[in-house]
Amino acid sequence: MDSRFLKAYSDPSKIRILGKTLYPWCLKYRVWLTAFDSPLVKGGIVGPEDLLFAVNVCSESPVGRFNPIERWRLLRLATNPPEYQRQLKLFADYTLVSHWPKFWQNDKKTSSNGKGVPWPLSVVSNLIANGIEEKRAWEMPECQAIWMNSAFAINKGADLNVLSTEEEEMLDGLEKAGTFKPVANPAKVEPEPDGPRSDS
Repeated sequence: MDSRFLKAYSDPSKIRILGKTLYPWCLKYRVWLTAFDSPLVKGGIVGPEDLLFAVNVCSESPVGRFNPIERWRLLRLATNPPEYQRQLKLFADYTLVSHWPKFWQNDKKTSSNGKGVPWPLSVVSNLIANGIEEKRAWEMPECQAIWMNSAFAINKGADLNVLSTEEEEMLDGLEKAGTFKPVANPAKVEPEPDGPRSDS
């Protein structure tokens, strides 16, 4: 069975970063950080303030002015680059984007389903349409939401084919030799504006 799936559904536990306990990374936090133009989700240079702000969002701590303890933590990060890099990696690992499904590359062009709908909302809407409670759809670990959205889409006839980790291991040698077409991996690229589609 696909190890990415198994890891995604080993329900992520809470994690502590910069002295705060973070809830599992979910679509709600992705949208909140996008609304605040966080480089952690939108790309760009990430500073210690960006990291601490994201930690506050994901721990559901008050956001705004940093308190004295937070300012002390920022000073420590600014004067200790290895520690800052360690904390930044902890946050990157916390998002579990590497547990998203991979898909076989589809040669044919697919039409956009977005019609202006942001992809996180498209995923949440598809989950709700399939019986998931709205709060759970927004707050379930994002990797689980993407797996479930993909399964619902495939059940509705979407032209998606998940590449299992077993298949990936078998075909890795062929890919390196240039005889196998690379797979689409949403974990390695910023999702397209339409994001993981709920239909084809």
